[in-house]
Amino acid sequence: MDLIFDIGFNMGDFTKTCNKKIPDCKIIGVEANKLLFPKLKNENFKNLTLINYLVSDIDGQNKKLWIDPNQSGISTASEKFMKHSRFTKGSKYLKNSNSDWTFSIDVKTITLDKLIQKYGNPDIIKIDVEGHEFEVLSGLTKKANKICFECHEEEVEKINNCINHLKYLGYQEYGFIGYIDEGDIYENITFSSIGDPYLVEPRKYVKWETLKKDIDQSFNENRRVNYGMMWVK
Repeated sequence: MDLIFDIGFNMGDFTKTCNKKIPDCKIIGVEANKLLFPKLKNENFKNLTLINYLVSDIDGQNKKLWIDPNQSGISTASEKFMKHSRFTKGSKYLKNSNSDWTFSIDVKTITLDKLIQKYGNPDIIKIDVEGHEFEVLSGLTKKANKICFECHEEEVEKINNCINHLKYLGYQEYGFIGYIDEGDIYENITFSSIGDPYLVEPRKYVKWETLKKDIDQSFNENRRVNYGMMWVK
C-alpha cells in the first residue's frame, strides 16, 4: 500500500494508525478546520502532507464550516447533520448533548478528482466528515480503489445517496463494520465495540442489496446510537 487519503483528518488518529501499520505509506491529510492545525505542530506524523481544504462536490468555492466548541473536534458543512445528528438531539449515550453551531469559518473547497489529479490514485480513501460524506463522494467521477466512510444510523437518506453514487461509479462490493446496539447478530455486518476501528475492514464484502437488508433492520433513525464505517471496493 503506497498512498492513502485521510479526508477529515481532525487530530490525525487515523493517520497515526496508518503510520504504525504501514510505516512507508504516504498520507494526504485534508482537514477543513484550520483551528486544529496549531495543536498538531508537535505531533510526529510520518510521510504526511496536510492541507487545509473542505473536500466537496465542486472545486474552488468558499463554503461554511460550522464548528461546535462544546464537542471537541466536531465540525460539519452539513446543515442536516447540525439539526438531526446525535450531537444535537442526543441519544441514550449522549443524554447531555449541548451542541452549539453558532461559530463558522469559510474554507476553500476541493474535489476528490482534483486530489487524485494532484497526488495520484490512493489505495484507500477514508472519509469522516460529519454528515458531508455524499458531497465528498460526489466530487469523484471515476471509480478509484477502496473507500471507507463513516455512517450514523440517523443518516439513512445520506447513506443511500452515497451508495447510489458509488454504484454508478462501478463499485460492486460493500461491507460494514461498526457498533450495533443489538450486538453481533447480523450475518453481513461486522460488529465492533469501538464503532469505527481504523484500517480494519469488514470480515466480508457482499452486494449492496444483500448488505442493505441488514442495514435496514439494524438502523433506527430515531435511536441515534449505531454507527461505523462503510467499506466499498
